[in-house]
Amino acid sequence: MHVSIVGSGYVGTTVAACLADLGHDVTNVDVDEDVVAAINDGESPIHEPGLADLVAEHAGENLRATTDYDAVRETDVTFLALPTPSEDDGAIDLAYMEAGAASLGEALAEKDGDHLVVVKSTVVPGSTEEVVTPAIEETSGETAGEGFHVAMNPEFLRMGTAVEDFLDPQKIVFGARESAAYDTLSDVFAPLVAGSDAAVVETGIREAEMIKYANNGFLASKVSLINDIGNICKEFDVDAYEVADAIALDDRIGGKFLRSGLGWGGSCLTGDQRVMAKDDDGTKLLTLAEFFDRYVCDETVDDVSVLSCDEHGEFEFKSVQAATRRPYDGDLYTIRTKMNKEVTVTGDHPMMTVERGDTVIREAETLSPGDRLPVQTALPEDPIGTIDLIDLVESSDRFENSSVYLKPSFELEAIGDELRAILSEYDRQFSYSKLRDLVRSNYLPLDVFLEYEDELPIARTDLSLYTTVGGGQTYVPAVIEANEAFWRFIGYYLSEGHISEDDSGNGSSIRKRVFLSFHPSDEQEYVSEVESYFERLGIRYRTDSQETSTQIGVSSRVFAYLLEWLDCGTGSYTARVPDIAFQEPPEHRKELLSGLFRGDGHVEHTNHSNAVVYDYGSVSEELIQGMQFLLHSLGIVPSYKTSASAKSTRPAHFLRVSSKRQIALLKEMFLPAEQAKIQDRLDGYDRNIKPTGHVDGGTHTTAKVNEISVEDTSAEVYSLEVEDNHTFVTTDGLVVHNCFPKDTNAIIAAARDAGYEPPVLEAAVEVNDLQPERLLGLLDERADVAGERVAVLGLSFKPGTDDVRKTRAVPVIEGLQERGADVVAYDPVATESFDEHYPDVEIEYADSAAEALDGARAAVAVTNWDEFAALDSAFDAMATQLVLDGRHVIERREGIDYVGLTW
Repeated sequence: MHVSIVGSGYVGTTVAACLADLGHDVTNVDVDEDVVAAINDGESPIHEPGLADLVAEHAGENLRATTDYDAVRETDVTFLALPTPSEDDGAIDLAYMEAGAASLGEALAEKDGDHLVVVKSTVVPGSTEEVVTPAIEETSGETAGEGFHVAMNPEFLRMGTAVEDFLDPQKIVFGARESAAYDTLSDVFAPLVAGSDAAVVETGIREAEMIKYANNGFLASKVSLINDIGNICKEFDVDAYEVADAIALDDRIGGKFLRSGLGWGGSCLTGDQRVMAKDDDGTKLLTLAEFFDRYVCDETVDDVSVLSCDEHGEFEFKSVQAATRRPYDGDLYTIRTKMNKEVTVTGDHPMMTVERGDTVIREAETLSPGDRLPVQTALPEDPIGTIDLIDLVESSDRFENSSVYLKPSFELEAIGDELRAILSEYDRQFSYSKLRDLVRSNYLPLDVFLEYEDELPIARTDLSLYTTVGGGQTYVPAVIEANEAFWRFIGYYLSEGHISEDDSGNGSSIRKRVFLSFHPSDEQEYVSEVESYFERLGIRYRTDSQETSTQIGVSSRVFAYLLEWLDCGTGSYTARVPDIAFQEPPEHRKELLSGLFRGDGHVEHTNHSNAVVYDYGSVSEELIQGMQFLLHSLGIVPSYKTSASAKSTRPAHFLRVSSKRQIALLKEMFLPAEQAKIQDRLDGYDRNIKPTGHVDGGTHTTAKVNEISVEDTSAEVYSLEVEDNHTFVTTDGLVVHNCFPKDTNAIIAAARDAGYEPPVLEAAVEVNDLQPERLLGLLDERADVAGERVAVLGLSFKPGTDDVRKTRAVPVIEGLQERGADVVAYDPVATESFDEHYPDVEIEYADSAAEALDGARAAVAVTNWDEFAALDSAFDAMATQLVLDGRHVIERREGIDYVGLTW
């Protein structure tokens, strides 16, 4: 038969060469001209035992390659063997499959007669019918089952033994709907079936897709289970391999994949990146380091959510399912947008980008200037409504309830009879009528009120709190409404306020005063607004006008505590947006920003044009970060920058709002006179100039990447797994994707999308990921390798291949470098591939195992190549013969300090 293979990667090249070896005429189609040229010259583009010989034998005869899809018209069947790369949540990206299917359909549009299209790539159930088939139908003009047929034939090739696995399979799976498809597949594989004992499974397309994932998921779980058992064995000084050999004799278990070790072979952000978290107490803007310390204990995450963005650009809080922290030594990528927004991540972190309205997940190291990142434009509402200061004071250790007093808004004498009946027992504690004094002075101690509150005919809303006696008290309402006026006042305080302490008085308590300072002449309207707010609340204040400022002061421990409870800060350096503000409705957030911009903001009416911009500066980075989240939640995308002066001990942080639409949206933050000046400028705009730093509307608002810098450094990095959306909003309002390992993760992601959480598979991935660190922990128990040479034996994912995509060598090398070791590595075939895939991993490469071991303080076996099992005298050249074996490949021998991972 004449067979075509679309794709010349690991699977495509192996299948093409093996089918040619079975006697078929095979045409490889690939867009990479170098790969096509290599195959036609008889050279294999990948390393796999036996593959180079097959390509050399059949190239130019019954195996050829081309970049022209039209070649498929001369064939009977086409296998699609295109890549399906992983997204961060484990889901597969079908873009290559869809594009290849579309190109195939265009070619088949000109073909007369039937044609069979076979999906060979690993795809989740439904992909063949819902993605591949429609793409072919659309471009070919034919209907599946009539002009062409579709089938699924999953591959079960192991790296290092792919040729052997294809030519001597245990099973061959045909997934199809029509008998014609089964017949054609039977003809293709007839020479193979005739010469082997392989079982042929004929099933449906979706079943064939699932068989591949079930196969890999079961093996992954088996490997992780034996690793877990092996870890327990190590704790009891038990040889896990002897245990495995024994349980393998049970035919219900079998002996394959019972070799514990390093596991099968993520991506993170730095700890200073912020997330918006929400728990039972409300929202909190936290750094990832703070998030981890607050919510993660013993690898378990509390019930907490973070602000997330779905594929339609809608923002919502989604539960955090997992969180990790690990030391990292290597390149960190800081991605800056044109609005000076930035986020710092590892190079492999999946970044959410927007291309032509669609979200696309790309690794950070592949981003380039001009790419667009989505930004936050909304916040879910859950307003607090009112703040009960009685509850705050009662729960605080700063106050004695007996020394806090409640003044009602009416005379207690009006309810004197009821009070005497309710408080009679209380009054009998005293040798005189304490109750008469309380009624005459018109107050109740807080402890008395709390004890009898359920019986008293007094509502909290009718009370005010104070803490001093003898005259001059400052009364603060017991219940304060968190309305627009309240949030505007908070904005004023954040810009112009501070709290001072005074312990010079006669009392035992420290006096606290809240001050707000304004310009002595230019900001009188702001002064009046704050004074009016205090008057409406009945809070006693004092205004002092001096040459340099007009200062409004309130002397009240209770009112100062309210601002501290809100976590507003005590001055300009510690100012921050209260966490509860993030859950307020948009009109309240705007009023908070109004107070901020009126207090410390600046409306710039530029002289060289009719443009107008809003600027805000602060020495508090936390305040600026919170303001960014608030602005984003209103659909405003500000620019951000920092500036340091020679006289300043801390840099200043600045926000700028520009563009006609954004200026107009926030115009009402200012007083009427300023609004009129702004509107005059807006009316004078000759044209609406689109912002260059961000794009509004559509499903997402985006910021354009302007610069990417890379720094080689050591740091702790953090990762989150967020349910459903698999995204979270981080620093400067940028949206990023999840941080977590291909086949097992893909089916986990598919299961979640279908509404099922697969706990066993999730546990398998978790155990697997911990194995490299366990191996390094064993090293730590025996040696300090800082400044020492350490040999790493093996770089490939497994022996017999140069594939390094899932290699355990990466976390092992990173861990060694974090410990200060000088790493020298050797692999029989994968050195070039490793250096190409991980250019930022700076290590020394040796030409032989003996060269790597020479002078080494320790050696770590990562890949079980046969030549490592044959090593003997080479260990004698080590500085100290400490050998850590992660694969049970090194033979124990006298003279070496041998440490097995689980044996």
